[in-house]
Amino acid sequence: MISYRVRRLHAPGEAARRYHLFDRADQLLLVADQGSAWLPNEVTPRVRFARPDGERLATMDLPRPTDRRPEKQHNYAIIYEHAVYALITAPIRPPSGSTAPLPAAGSVVWPFTRLLIEVEGHRWLALRWPEGAGPLLVLYDAGNDGVPLSADPEASDLPEPLGLLEVGTGDYDFDLTLPAGRLEQGALLALALVYLVDQAGN
Repeated sequence: MISYRVRRLHAPGEAARRYHLFDRADQLLLVADQGSAWLPNEVTPRVRFARPDGERLATMDLPRPTDRRPEKQHNYAIIYEHAVYALITAPIRPPSGSTAPLPAAGSVVWPFTRLLIEVEGHRWLALRWPEGAGPLLVLYDAGNDGVPLSADPEASDLPEPLGLLEVGTGDYDFDLTLPAGRLEQGALLALALVYLVDQAGN
């Protein structure tokens, strides 16, 4: 497993959002920001991912505020080297057959119960655990292990997870593990997942 740690550099509720991603040796690998004063205003809202020296590595397109309808799924495209590197799909409503409740109207809760991730030829499912019951996200191999989109995160028949996103310890806000040797740009996906999970407080 590859481990990352992420530090949030903004207060919840701030319009501008900034994150730093570190490896286990505390080396800064990647920076994410969105809405910062030094970034240009763009028609399509997006998150910028950059190397520590400021060189832009990738972007993630975000839905426009007018697209945030409860009945619509959200797609987050990570653009790396002028192509879609990863597509993260967040169905707002629980999938057919799921007993998960819908979020209450106007509630300030993380709106996604699951994320479907298509990255480097892999198809992963990230399941959100109930608040306070476990990790923030648990990643499963939906392609090779056949984990359905309607899977319950607390089901006993789920395979071993690929990775976890958890509340961090010490000076870090998040800890994340991904499988070793599967992704060329694992740090990029890790920071994108942290950004999406942390949006509830912003």
